[in-house]
Formats: sequence, C-alpha cells, structure tokens
Amino acid sequence: MNDTKLSIFVDESGRFQIPDKESPYYIISMVMHNQSSPIAELVHDLDRHFSEMRLSNVCFHAGPIIRQKNAFAIMDWSFRNKIFRRMLAFAAKLDFRYHCLTIEKHFVNSLNQLISRLQSEMEGFFDQIIKAYPDISRFKIYYDCGQTPVTNILLSTFKARAGLDIEFAQAVRPERYKLFQLADMIATLKLVELKLEHGDRLTESEFKFFGGPRNFKRNYLRFVKDKEI
Repeated sequence: MNDTKLSIFVDESGRFQIPDKESPYYIISMVMHNQSSPIAELVHDLDRHFSEMRLSNVCFHAGPIIRQKNAFAIMDWSFRNKIFRRMLAFAAKLDFRYHCLTIEKHFVNSLNQLISRLQSEMEGFFDQIIKAYPDISRFKIYYDCGQTPVTNILLSTFKARAGLDIEFAQAVRPERYKLFQLADMIATLKLVELKLEHGDRLTESEFKFFGGPRNFKRNYLRFVKDKEI
C-alpha cells in the first residue's frame, strides 16, 4: 500500500425523528477524494468566480440557496441559481467519487433501528471503499459533528479497522472546505432524486428552483451522477 490518503467528507440530510412525515428520508452523503489528485487550481477558480460575484465570505449551502434563506435571503432566483451552477461546474471537473447512505424512515420503527441500519450500511460501504481503493491504507474523515449519532457511527465504523491509518479532522468548519460544501450539495441532490423516484412531491421551493423533474435530471443531477459509487 502507498502513502496516499483518501479524504472522506461527510454530510447529512434529515432528522433523527420517528415517525417523521415532513422528512421521510435520512441521507448520509460521502465525498471521496484521493489526495494524490490535485484540486488547488479548481478550488482557486471557484473562489475567483465567487469573488467576482461578491461572495467571498459566503459558504455554499444548498438548502438555504434553494429556499432563499439565511445569507441568501436577499438574492433573487437567477443569482442563487448561478451560485448552484458554479458548484456543479466545479464538481463536473473534479476527480472525486461519492456515495449516499439512504434510509426510508417509514420502514423503521424506532430511532435505535434507524441508527442500527445506518451503522450497518456504513460498515458495508467502508468495505466497498477498501476494495475500490486497494492501494490506500490512510484515510482522513471530515465531519462537522453536526449530529451526534452520525459522529458515533463514523467513530465506531472507522476506528474499529485494524491495520488502517484512520484520522479524524478536528474542528471541521464547512466554510474551510469546498469538498465539504460539495458533500452538502450531493446530499440535497440525492434527496430530490429520491423524492422523484418514489413519486413524492417536491417542495414549492425545490420545484421552482430546479424547474421540475425533467429539468432537474437534465440540468443538475447529470453533472455528478457518473461519479456515484
């Protein structure tokens, strides 16, 4: 095995609440990047585009961009859409892979069962990661500890792997890492994809922002779909 690290940026979408009609899915998104593949130039270009849009101090956050909330509240649709498309263009050029653990919460009966399902799927997926990257034994996990159950799942999954060098980044702040912001966008795209696959209605904000199912698949999802594993 070589000395290269695989970075894994983790974000989530959903709530640890059962039952939950308003949030029927729980998603953990993971963006994987081999650190031997340079990204500095792409990050610089993205920062330059955002700076030209006078967004130097704004952290990409897909949900508020779609819903026109928080730092994006005074921005009109076309400007927020331009921000989203810049991140999509960045993702299309970037050498990365992603995977989402997805749980349909109406199939689980308790919070313990939800956490157990996520734990099992996380362990299974890490086995896939090891097979997909057989020459890598060093891993660095980036998570902002936004939800305690996710933190515990990550710790119990990765720390238990003997023979592997597992490091957890400390004090992760989303605004510092474009790949963490990318994991946030991936979680949102996966949520909309799940809704469409199951015939669920998009929210008014989602429908307005993405322009309906066909436009979502053609003009948004396709930029990252081939990077899913």
